[in-house]
Amino acid sequence: MGFLARLLRRDQEAPRAATAVGNFQVNATLPNGRGISFSMYLLEGEDLSSINAKLDLCQEAAERQRFRCEIPELEAKREQMVKGMQQAREVLSELETRHKNGESLSSQERMNLKNLQVNIGKMNEEIDKGGEAIREAKLKAGVG
Repeated sequence: MGFLARLLRRDQEAPRAATAVGNFQVNATLPNGRGISFSMYLLEGEDLSSINAKLDLCQEAAERQRFRCEIPELEAKREQMVKGMQQAREVLSELETRHKNGESLSSQERMNLKNLQVNIGKMNEEIDKGGEAIREAKLKAGVG
């Protein structure tokens, strides 16, 4: 029986005095300089499985909060990639237009023209991966 189920079952039973014989604290560092802290009591007669259940509960809560904190970072990173790709497309379009109009391109511009076509494809793949990372983080955090 899990910790939460035992805790709920205890609430339904006649109240009994539980003596705290110690305590512990779990701290987790989250993205964006955030942190989360949990304080738990060790009860007289408590077994290791109950203590582990408490720790597991803390870990699950901390992981959810970490995913929630990562979402804005992932969204901002993806947005930057989208803007970068738009700028690259504008530069590519300008170079292609100049080339089609018979203008002479410098060796650097010719290399940029060639590289931008490849890099835009790679940027698009990274944007797709970023979108998937956002969806996965939202799913794991139980939001959106």
